[in-house]
Amino acid sequence: MTMQETSPAPAEVTLDRHCPLVSCGQEVVRGERIATASRPGAGDIHAPFPGKVLHVDPYRIRIARQEGKTVAPAVLDGLSGPELLTRLRELGADIPACAQVDTLIINGVDEEPGLRSRRTLLAEQLDTLCAGAEALVRGFVPVDAVLAVAGGVRESLPDMTVKVVSDQYPQGLDPLVAKTVTGIEAPDHTLVVGLETVFHAGLVMKTGLPVMQTMVTVDNTARLIDLGVPVGEILTTDGGTIRDGDRIVLGGVLRGRAAASPTQGVDRATTCVSLVRNPAPVAMDAPCVGCGECVRRCPARLDPAMITSYAEFGQYAKAEAEAVDACFECGLCGYFCIARRPMLQYIRLAKSELAKAKAQSGEETQP
Repeated sequence: MTMQETSPAPAEVTLDRHCPLVSCGQEVVRGERIATASRPGAGDIHAPFPGKVLHVDPYRIRIARQEGKTVAPAVLDGLSGPELLTRLRELGADIPACAQVDTLIINGVDEEPGLRSRRTLLAEQLDTLCAGAEALVRGFVPVDAVLAVAGGVRESLPDMTVKVVSDQYPQGLDPLVAKTVTGIEAPDHTLVVGLETVFHAGLVMKTGLPVMQTMVTVDNTARLIDLGVPVGEILTTDGGTIRDGDRIVLGGVLRGRAAASPTQGVDRATTCVSLVRNPAPVAMDAPCVGCGECVRRCPARLDPAMITSYAEFGQYAKAEAEAVDACFECGLCGYFCIARRPMLQYIRLAKSELAKAKAQSGEETQP
């Protein structure tokens, strides 16, 4: 009896306010645009594999992976300024929308303990990073360009000042990196871009192809992974197992989000895939005990207890009055909460609902 080859599991592309351009049963080639972004600064989505579309809904597109062709490379020669940035977004790079950039900061510090993606990019993909950084400088035309790195990193990017940033959490988060570099909290006309975004832009510039890979930390090492590969497949490739009650976390343990299922695919924002074994501490809808620990730990000097209490009961306007938008989601409030309240989740809920309300209000006021 001969062993039959099994087809790989379908690729699953996550949609985050993207408009699908494909339908079930449609054949796609590798690199074909399959969804357009409706968020400012977000990149479009392209098929990471050739194959047949199996499923489309507002949240995901599944593609049966097959052998097939790849789209022809795009021509980017001679582009600069907003035209170049727009083209990079069309080809799948998440380039923030910013009208004026005086200081461009590239954040090369891994955001959480245990992450190795940015350090690995600097060590192994320096040519691609140089191409991406050069493209962003041509696009934004900043007065100053700075590369922020952790201590001990020797790599640098051309024509950029290097600033060493503490890798003690949460100093590697974008707002605190901006403060370390400029000395000012929330400086005007300053843009902080993660190193993975620079890498994605560099891939586009070097190959002319859409973004179809990203660097992901798995088991304390980082490697390039195709977008859309199911996270469960990544964790079981080397003989690992996923048991009932385990949770797959996309990102670090402090700020990461739980995967909806093992079939969920890697996307451009995925810097880490990790498995949290059961049993583990689980957040609960418990009442706040008023210990004040979250307030003492908050690096943004907010009142997370008050903000999350408002969010819990749908009082989003009051959460906004408590400056919920100033939270940069470090997750320390939830980490130190003795009642195990889902603090970060409530904060993200409030931000999402406020953004949704503002978007609807803007649509209603349009002629």
